[in-house]
Amino acid sequence: MNIIIKAPLMADKIKELLDGNSFNGTSFSFVEKKGMDMKFVVECEDLSSQDVIDITKKAIKDTDFGKALYFSVVPG
Repeated sequence: MNIIIKAPLMADKIKELLDGNSFNGTSFSFVEKKGMDMKFVVECEDLSSQDVIDITKKAIKDTDFGKALYFSVVPG
């Protein structure tokens, strides 16, 4: 499954947080960045795309920089 994170700010921090890491059994691998869109390949077992989006949002929001950051996560 692929996801796209749209983040005008802190893209490098988000990439550093997710790339090569796992959260709740969901592993993230960075693919590419185009403009403010970052594409990740996500590996997980038996999770819906909404579950993956929720896990991704929580991982970002649980950081110091993510608390007030504007971003979106969509299937990609």
